[in-house]
Amino acid sequence: METVVFGEKIRRPEQRGLVRERLVGRLTDPLGPHLGLVLGPAGSGKTTLLSNVAGTAQHSAWYRAAAEDDDESALVRHLSAALGTALAEDKIIDCAGGSLSLLITNLQTIADRQVVLVIDDLHELSGTTAESALERFLQLRPQAVRVLMAGRRPPLINTSRLLVSGDLVQLDSDDLRFRSWEVEELFRAVYAHPMSPSAAAALTRRTGGWAAGLQLFHLATSRLSRPDRERAVEELSGRSRLIRSYLARNVLGGLSPQRRRFLLQTCTLGVMTGELCDALLDTDGSAAVLDELETEQFFTTSIDGGLSYRYHQVLQTYLEVVLVDELGTRTARAVYARSAELLERSGRISAAVRAYARAEDWTAVGRLAPQLGAAAPTTGDGLRGAIGLTRVPDDPMLALAAARRMLRNGRIGKAVAAYRQAESLLDDPDFHRRCATERAVATLWLPESGGSRAERTWGGYSDRAGRVSAELRNVLHPGRHSEPVSTPIARSVAALLAGDRRTALPELDLAAAHAAPDSSEQLAVRLLGQLAAVGQQPVDTVLIELDEIVLDADAAGQPWLSRMARGLQAAVLLVHHPDQARITAAEQVIIECESNEDPWGACLLGCVVGAVHRRAGRQARSEEMLDAAVRQAAALGAPMVARWVADRRLDALLVELPGLLPAAPMIKERPMIALNCLGGFSLQVDGVEIEWRKLRPRAQSLLMLLAGRCGREVHREELIDRLWPDAGATSGTRSLQVAVSSVRQCLVAAGLREGGICRRGDSYALRLPDAHDQLGRFEALVTEAARFEAADPDRALRSRLEALELYGGDLLPEVGPAEWVVEERDRLRILAASVAVDAARQAAGSGDLATAIRVARRSIDLDPYSDPAWRLLISLQQRAGDHSGAQISHRGHARVRADLGLPA
Repeated sequence: METVVFGEKIRRPEQRGLVRERLVGRLTDPLGPHLGLVLGPAGSGKTTLLSNVAGTAQHSAWYRAAAEDDDESALVRHLSAALGTALAEDKIIDCAGGSLSLLITNLQTIADRQVVLVIDDLHELSGTTAESALERFLQLRPQAVRVLMAGRRPPLINTSRLLVSGDLVQLDSDDLRFRSWEVEELFRAVYAHPMSPSAAAALTRRTGGWAAGLQLFHLATSRLSRPDRERAVEELSGRSRLIRSYLARNVLGGLSPQRRRFLLQTCTLGVMTGELCDALLDTDGSAAVLDELETEQFFTTSIDGGLSYRYHQVLQTYLEVVLVDELGTRTARAVYARSAELLERSGRISAAVRAYARAEDWTAVGRLAPQLGAAAPTTGDGLRGAIGLTRVPDDPMLALAAARRMLRNGRIGKAVAAYRQAESLLDDPDFHRRCATERAVATLWLPESGGSRAERTWGGYSDRAGRVSAELRNVLHPGRHSEPVSTPIARSVAALLAGDRRTALPELDLAAAHAAPDSSEQLAVRLLGQLAAVGQQPVDTVLIELDEIVLDADAAGQPWLSRMARGLQAAVLLVHHPDQARITAAEQVIIECESNEDPWGACLLGCVVGAVHRRAGRQARSEEMLDAAVRQAAALGAPMVARWVADRRLDALLVELPGLLPAAPMIKERPMIALNCLGGFSLQVDGVEIEWRKLRPRAQSLLMLLAGRCGREVHREELIDRLWPDAGATSGTRSLQVAVSSVRQCLVAAGLREGGICRRGDSYALRLPDAHDQLGRFEALVTEAARFEAADPDRALRSRLEALELYGGDLLPEVGPAEWVVEERDRLRILAASVAVDAARQAAGSGDLATAIRVARRSIDLDPYSDPAWRLLISLQQRAGDHSGAQISHRGHARVRADLGLPA
């Protein structure tokens, strides 16, 4: 068996594929090197290229190396058979049983005949004695033997020396990549299926010019018409079943579990460095792995000299799909979220945005959007504005994430279209099934005019989300379907629509027990529970719980549920505080629904707010809103909502019921509020200090930070950065929401309506109407004094003296040397010292030396390193005849200067 040569190993493949002159010419140049090396990953076209080169030669020999050819005798045996057959020389064939020296000696006897020797799959010889023998053969062979080699990774042969000396020409994966004009020529001349230049360019982008990807696309579309084939270009991007199968068998099939895990985890980064991969995997040595992957031509490239790496687009997409299939959606999202945080910390904002989008963390996407030069998303889908896309992206995972985001935002029609787009982007049965299942649930909620009869399937759902949605639609349109209502949440909605609160409450308790923690179903149950609780629980309790739901819905990425909770909150406030500001606030949420193309939200909130107007006697506005809501309900296929309105069943939920708990006493419209931040924190309502000391330390700091900027908005990111500097984006947001909620409860308990903390967008503010704000008044008086300095000096002096009376000491001493307060504290202290100096000069000018000396001393107490204050005090004491006091002040000034290393 040792002398056997299998004919398949030395058979030259038929010349096929597109002859690419730009590559063939480099390997056949008669004046160039007679040694060539082609390196590239599987399917990059190495064998096809070399078969075309061999086809141009008069004599060509072919040897396909295999793992069993691992010693010198095996190499000699196959080279002898290949070269001897190509040259028809028996004496060379007879060298098969001899040594490498004998083969080279016999080749020298026919040095006048040119021959091309191709050695394919060179990587199979890596690290063997056959590879060492091959290096000697390359050095000693006659120049008439042109050797071309191809493999997936560089050999251990000293190619660097050969390249420097000009004895070797080398092609890599970038050279092998098809250009758009070559793709156009390939489909026209080879496949006989021409395509337009624009379609060829798009196909080149979507496959990265990968030869195997082009071939597989051709196989998948060979029976399509030209228009259908060009449309199929948009659906490829390396995601067809054929491509996935090729990668699974030829790329990932032989990897070790450790290397496979490395690829699956790090693909979430998009752009990789050794540090990022180490941090993500909690390991070390990733830089060497990345370098090895690039060296082995494993679909891994670096364009910055090894500082960062990327996987080939086709492999990247495949890995992301496999990651979700193997880990599940929830775990995959967690990996993406971790990757996004690491990318953001390293300043790779574009990659971080895409990772956050795959993690479906739309809050983070919107936060980083401005750094990409794109406006923060306002359309509700959170993707287009952030990543600069003009339509649903052609990445299947991002498209699916966008569809889910649209659905959670109430944009049903666009969500259904996005699900269809996502399905078209990946030719994978499991992915299709996932998209189709979620799309079917979304389709249930389309208006009556939307979706075909076949799409609007109301039964047969195996998953909980589908079953709950189908039953809820059955409740909203009974009689159309015979499906029984079995889920507690559907039964509770049916009871609420019937005005039967007593039945709804125990069903909601049961639904809460069935719902998964932190799920959208649990949030919906809590929201329904608060609707049922209106009139049963104290108003402030309902408002606080609704605010908790808003915060939790925002944190969970459920904007529709957040909007419904805010709308119900506004309606409850409107019942108890029916002023114009409340009317505007309640109706603004409905306008927000309409701008987000959310018909269900506009309909339901229109019913609630319209009923509130009817209860308050605003008949014209009530009829206008309720008529619009009833029309929407009919269009949406929800006649029970219209009946809910017509039979005034909703009204019963908005009034107190006999025998139940009384509503809470009205929160005072205008309590007396006093806020002090200078010299110590204090917040009193009607003369009683609120119980802020019972708050947790971070909640106390949040209250004080907002109090220090009372009435001004502070962005969420600044609050998280100052109070939770070590927290990630998600955990920091949640910590902030918990702290805001606890502060609100504290303020409500003290008698402040809505807790005093207002939120607009991603910013928070402490708003205390008509409060006596010590810090705000201090700064207002300082500004007033400067304004009247010339026109009314006496008024300016009074303002400065009053400001000094208000300045009771350092800003918020309770928080100690916290970074967020130190700079502002110093600014206010220096400002007060400057005000004191100005007041002393003015008082001295008006002849009131006693006041002038008193405020000059106050200035020095505030800023002992102020030369002007010391000099002014000494001068005033001398003018007043207090020479001993002036001498004491002089010595004090001298000590301060000495402490600073200055001359007396």
